[in-house]
Amino acid sequence: MKVGIVCAFDTYFDRVSLLKEYYEEKGASVEVYSSDFSHRKKVKIPMQSPVTLQIPTLPYQKNLSFARIRSHIHFSKDVLRKIHSQTFDRLHVLIPCNSLAKTMSIYKKKHPQTQLIFDIIDLWPETMPISRWKDHFPFTVWKNTRDRYLNIADLVYTECDLFQEVLNQEDNPKFHTLYWARQEMPLQAKLDLKDHEISFCYLGSMNNIIDIQFIASLCAACTEYKKVKLHLIGDGESKDELVQNVKSKGVEVIDHHKIFDQQEKQRIFDQCHFGLNVMKENVVVGLTMKSLDYMCGQLPIINTIPGDTKDFCEKENIGFHVPHDQIHQMAKVICNQTIQENYNQRENIKSLYLRYFTKQSFFNEINQIESMIK
Repeated sequence: MKVGIVCAFDTYFDRVSLLKEYYEEKGASVEVYSSDFSHRKKVKIPMQSPVTLQIPTLPYQKNLSFARIRSHIHFSKDVLRKIHSQTFDRLHVLIPCNSLAKTMSIYKKKHPQTQLIFDIIDLWPETMPISRWKDHFPFTVWKNTRDRYLNIADLVYTECDLFQEVLNQEDNPKFHTLYWARQEMPLQAKLDLKDHEISFCYLGSMNNIIDIQFIASLCAACTEYKKVKLHLIGDGESKDELVQNVKSKGVEVIDHHKIFDQQEKQRIFDQCHFGLNVMKENVVVGLTMKSLDYMCGQLPIINTIPGDTKDFCEKENIGFHVPHDQIHQMAKVICNQTIQENYNQRENIKSLYLRYFTKQSFFNEINQIESMIK
């Protein structure tokens, strides 16, 4: 069995590595095609695992730009040129970029015996904070470049249930949810929680889709009941704005900068009551990578995103879903939580992680989906 995996972005390599390992365990030979340009860092990058072939890619500096869309289109066409004469038993394509849906559908029409899988990791432009423009040119063209070709695939994975709702595909038997997964297993926690204060953690990129006003308002509301601390792990173009806004509310900010070591992150999580999983209201995301970090670290979450994570908060008691119009009411609930109640949520979020988001659960889910479609 010969499998090709196509992935435009280094930010998706964790998922690609798991997919490559899964297919190789099934006895397949796997080739991974990716870009030589980092979407996150906006620089050229050397080839790294799990990639087997890099595609030279046009650089761009702004996420909302024609240069970015042009780069994605060129990448998608160049991948097609690289593989058009090859025959795969399975072609597993991570989307975005949206233009891959079109070019890989062209490959499928030429090679109808190849099983084509689209793996939707993000919805562009839906996940962008541009609600005024999403239904206008050129964003409608960008969106339709993906949507009009989805049914060409033999199977479509979505990284959360919410994406199927947004795409109006909840009843399509081709569509199946395949959650993100992590190689890491939970470490032994050594909790150091203070009852007289409330400590939050924000992990990840501090960019234009996080809701800084919400974070500042929640912290300010909590200061009415307890001393508030905010631990930051990460960087981003909006970091200074976040720090200034929160500090102006009388909150102590502890900046840990970028940390990738799991044990070091765990040490910080053990000092915090909650992790912040907060995005602007018009961003369409059902599950974030940072929430998996929190889950693996056994840290309950304060959540604002809809769909899967909201359901997990309400049904699994892994933290609190906080609507934007209920910040003050929820601040009182959060600050009145006992240490024992927080411990209980930590056990719940660890259990949820082990059930849905480990490598083994990822492999099991693919096996189950494939048994259903054979």
